[in-house]
Amino acid sequence: MPLHKLAQNCETYTFNLEIDSMPSVEIRPMAQGITRWFAGAMLVALSSWMSYVGLAHGDSADATDFAELVQQRYVLPFQAGDVETWVQAFATDAIALHNHRPADRGREAIEAFGRLVHQVFDLAEYDVAVTDIRTEGNWAMTVGSFTTRFVSKADGSEPFGRQEGKFVLVWQRNEQGRWEIILDMGNSNQ
Repeated sequence: MPLHKLAQNCETYTFNLEIDSMPSVEIRPMAQGITRWFAGAMLVALSSWMSYVGLAHGDSADATDFAELVQQRYVLPFQAGDVETWVQAFATDAIALHNHRPADRGREAIEAFGRLVHQVFDLAEYDVAVTDIRTEGNWAMTVGSFTTRFVSKADGSEPFGRQEGKFVLVWQRNEQGRWEIILDMGNSNQ
């Protein structure tokens, strides 16, 4: 299936899921399970499609550019608590699937999540390594690993402990030629 058809199917499914979801931040257990399954299926389909058409990691210039893009537009601003800069890496209709919470849909919801993290926690450790990069036209996927330690500002506790995990960022080049994150998914290995 061509990637643009895959994206159209994703948008249609997301629209239907939003109608079925409760208007609050909470997602019904069945919808949450469907969301997780669908996001996973989309990533497998995207990865399989990219492999099928013979895409490798891209040339070394692409790989270096995307590794730098992840560091400059995602990792460094988030580490510094610069949520305003960090959130600009996302498309206005991006979806973020982070650990320990329901999906955040849209740049405003993702920004609210980033602000909440920095209001409640200090980042004692936040290391990200990009391990795989695949590109095709206006689409790209960066995959990697992370290590985090969140320390509560209220009492100094570490409610999640030291977390090691993996992530995938799906990027799309917008009409102005700027790469934007359309899907941010990360979860712990623990």
